[in-house]
Order: sequence, then C-alpha cells, then structure tokens
Amino acid sequence: MFRKFLGTLLFTWIFLFAQIVSAADFDAATEVARNLSTPYYTNAKEIAKQFVELRTYSDHGTHHAELVAVKSQEAADAIDRANFGNPWYSTIDRVELQVAAIMHDTGMDGGRFKTYTDGNALRKDHSLNSAIHVLENRETIAALGVNVDAVALDCMGHSKSCSGVRDLTSWEQWTDCFNRIDAAVELYNQKFPNAQIYFDKSTWTDGETYQNNRGVEVYKFNRETLARSAAVIAALRLGDANREAAQFPYTQTGDIIEVDFDSYVTPAKDWRAEIAKAKIFMVDENGTRTSLLTQGVDTNGFGRMYMSGEGNLSMSCEFNPKTQNVREVFRIFHGKSFPLSTQECIEERLGELDTMKKFPVEAHIKILGDYSKVDKKKISRIYSRYCRDAERKHQFPVTFEFIKE
Repeated sequence: MFRKFLGTLLFTWIFLFAQIVSAADFDAATEVARNLSTPYYTNAKEIAKQFVELRTYSDHGTHHAELVAVKSQEAADAIDRANFGNPWYSTIDRVELQVAAIMHDTGMDGGRFKTYTDGNALRKDHSLNSAIHVLENRETIAALGVNVDAVALDCMGHSKSCSGVRDLTSWEQWTDCFNRIDAAVELYNQKFPNAQIYFDKSTWTDGETYQNNRGVEVYKFNRETLARSAAVIAALRLGDANREAAQFPYTQTGDIIEVDFDSYVTPAKDWRAEIAKAKIFMVDENGTRTSLLTQGVDTNGFGRMYMSGEGNLSMSCEFNPKTQNVREVFRIFHGKSFPLSTQECIEERLGELDTMKKFPVEAHIKILGDYSKVDKKKISRIYSRYCRDAERKHQFPVTFEFIKE
C-alpha cells in the first residue's frame, strides 16, 4: 500500500514538474515539427500513387501523425504511472515524444538516398527513412531543446519490424538497430558528400562491445539512457497502433474508405474466408469508387482485412489503478461484423504490448451495442475463445465484456 501511495505521489510530482518545464516549449515544438513534416507527408502521398501495393495501405500521413501525437501522449501518461521503480523504463520526455510522433512516418516518401521499385520495400524501410529525415534537420530540431539523435532513434524504433527491436530490453536487438542507422547514414553521406549527416550514439554507448551468451558482439549500453528511449518508443508504438480508422478512413493515397459491415462471410474458418465477398470501396478525390474485389486491387486480401478490422475498432491506452498495469482498451463497434478480421487487428496491437518486455501490461475488449440473446451468445463464444488463446500466446491478461454506450 505504501509503495502504491509513494508511486502515485512521485508520479504526480513528476507530472506537474514536467508540465511546468515543458508547457512553454510544447506548442512551439509541435508547430516546428508540423512545418518540417508537411512537405515529406505531401510527397509521400504522391509517391504512394506510383505503387499498387500502397494504394490499399492505411493512411500514414498528416492526419495519422496528428492523431498519433495525441494517442502517444495518452500512452505516455499510462506508462509513466506504471513504471515506478522499473529500471528498464524511465520518465518520458513529452516534447521529444511529440516531435517524434509528428515526424515518425515522414519516411513514407522513400527518403532521398535510396530508389524503390517496390512499395512493400519502401514501407518496410519507412521508419529508417524517417530517422534520416530527423538527422537531415538536426539544427532546427536541436533548437527545440531536445536530443536530435534520440528523436531519430524514436522514429526508427516506432516500427518493431523495421527496427528489428521486438524486445525493448534486448541489448542485442538495440545493437543491430544502431548498426542499421549507422549503415544508412554512411549510404546517405556517400550519395550526398556535400550534405553530410551523422548519428551520435554517445547518449547510449561509448561503442565498447562484449560477446553475449550467443556469441554476438553487443554494445555496452548505459541502462538509464536506454531506459528513457525504451519508454518513449513504447509510448510511440502504442500511440501509432491506436489509429482511429473509423474517424480517419483514409488510404495512403488519400482515398476515402467505405466498409459495408454487413458484407462479411459467416461462418468462416479464417479471416481470408471472412472477407471473400466484403463490400469495401475506395473513393478517390474525383469521387470514383473502386471495389477492393476488383481484380488486381487487393490480391492478398490484407487491404480488406485491415479496412474492415481497423474500421471496427476504437483504441486507447490507460493506467489500471487496480492492477497497476498499462491497459490497452479495444472498443468494437459491430460485435457481429468481421470478428476474425477485427481479432487479427487486435492481435497486431497485442504484438506491440509484447515488445514491452519486463513491463506490466494487459488488454481489455469492450463490445459495444445491444444484442439479442442469441447474437450475444454467439459473439461471447467467439471472443471468449479468442481471449483465452491470446492470453496463452502473449502471457498477459486479455479480457472482454459487453458495454451499452
């Protein structure tokens, strides 16, 4: 009980102090980040039109970045409250997080130092390219009073697949991540010898290495500074995952997404069967509607799965005072519609919680609406099975309930 009281008191003091210190600079940093990021996001939208793979990809532009900034600060509130006494995570620098959130997807423009002929390859590299964009703007971002290299690492780290950091406490994975940034910087400087950039690792390591128990050369990190970055990146990952597709139903090319939530196939053995006849359309700026069932538009079905699943969700991150955990909350708008696609999208978010090793996390699903007894029984059976399997897989609590809102 005393630990809980002391933790709450310390969090309150830190939070109020941080507000005093950063409030004067927060809005200015936000405006600067917006001005820096807008040209990259505008270009990324045009670049996406060149790749068929990106036409059905969800929006990673200005709308998305603005929402991620809000959702990341929300996640930071929960993380700061839950990490009391945790040596692997630290108090989050809110200005740094804000700049990183706004800049985190600027690399969807493909950067300047590589040439892409495949949209999927560009997408896979986008967080690395975002880190390079931060380093390109070192002087401007440094004037905000934040660590530019930390912001670059945040942008790189926001994608677990691009960064390779699937465990925020793994020094081996962090070493590989740092080496990938170094390699990109070297490639950039080879292409632009008169516009040199650099990535300074000294915040986290002096470059000294050791062999771990797998025989891999790993940097000796400063645990305190790495903990700061781990906390910021954890907040950014959750903020990024909690995109509101229903509120901002856009693709990367700017098309508007329309989903008929009554067009799912049931019963279905998997999400691919479930979306086989899904009536989902993209509407371009000229009002032209394109069905994702059109040959060549969504061949692998991922576009329909994400559009239906994410469009069925609203997500948030909160602190659970009862368990002292960070809790990811999923609100499902249509309990009967596209349940397998919806679960696939929830599963991706649980994967973000998975990367927060040595941190107390949980997930809770709220199914909104009023259902008949028959429908409620069917829905309950589907989600109770999912929660049981998810809890076993992820090794943290996953629960659900029906809510009338």
